[in-house]
Amino acid sequence: MTTVSVDLGGTNVKSALIKDGVIVESFSAPSRSDAGIRETLSAVEHVIMDWKNKSDIDGIGVAFPGIVDPAKKKVVSREGKFEDAWLFDFEGWARERFDLPLILENDALAAAAGEHAFGAAKGCGDFVLLILGTGIGASAFMDGKPVRGKHNQAGITMGHVPRGGDRPCACCGGVGCSESRASTWALGYMIAESPIDSPLKNETTPDFKLLKRYCEEGDALAVSLFEECVSVWVDVILSLVYAYDPELVVLSGGVLKWGNELFDRIKKGVLEKAWTEWGALRFAAASDPDASVVLGLHELAK
Repeated sequence: MTTVSVDLGGTNVKSALIKDGVIVESFSAPSRSDAGIRETLSAVEHVIMDWKNKSDIDGIGVAFPGIVDPAKKKVVSREGKFEDAWLFDFEGWARERFDLPLILENDALAAAAGEHAFGAAKGCGDFVLLILGTGIGASAFMDGKPVRGKHNQAGITMGHVPRGGDRPCACCGGVGCSESRASTWALGYMIAESPIDSPLKNETTPDFKLLKRYCEEGDALAVSLFEECVSVWVDVILSLVYAYDPELVVLSGGVLKWGNELFDRIKKGVLEKAWTEWGALRFAAASDPDASVVLGLHELAK
């Protein structure tokens, strides 16, 4: 089976031509989420058409960073990224541009499908996935199948469980949710609002790579924020564990480039607090975070 996968990220849109679980070619372009879904998709259309002219493609999979209805192939959430996506006819786009069938899926759930079929969760029927990136992504598998729920938002909205505070969330519109307390987009607010003085407050575009450098230099604010984020992420995982009873926790996302220290701290925090009388949870890092979404779409297309 040969498919094309399109991962609509907030920073980049990634496309891949995949044959029988192997990425044959890939392409990435800047995502223009502020300009709308049509502008972003137009950046990859010529590449998809080129692949179609060279290969017998069976279908297209699109991963969206929000709540979708995979049966109706519609986006049902409006959360700051691709504001026009809920009005966009993805199925019509695939049919009119390429004469191909389409599947539409949430990006975190697609990532879990990729890890289940090809990566860290291969052979495991019950696991949860946490993606630490621009925001907090999550998803779950039970009995070897993706968990969806009545309205297709089971698990994937776990990063928006309220944790306290009055910081508005840039995605869900709520206040004090987990993502607003520990994510890349929230980091600038966290730095500015802290009473701890630090040269970190002079940085214009803070991210976790920068935070790590300041932590290594012993900056008190950076260390404090790192501890706060780890605490939030541990609690999000505990919520996933209590909701879905997994045997494995898979961690993914760009923030994990921090290194083993972060992975080990999260694992230690969860194992210290988790109520699992049956035994200890297993932990694994995503095999290839940059590929899990596109490979998951390929698997789901089957």
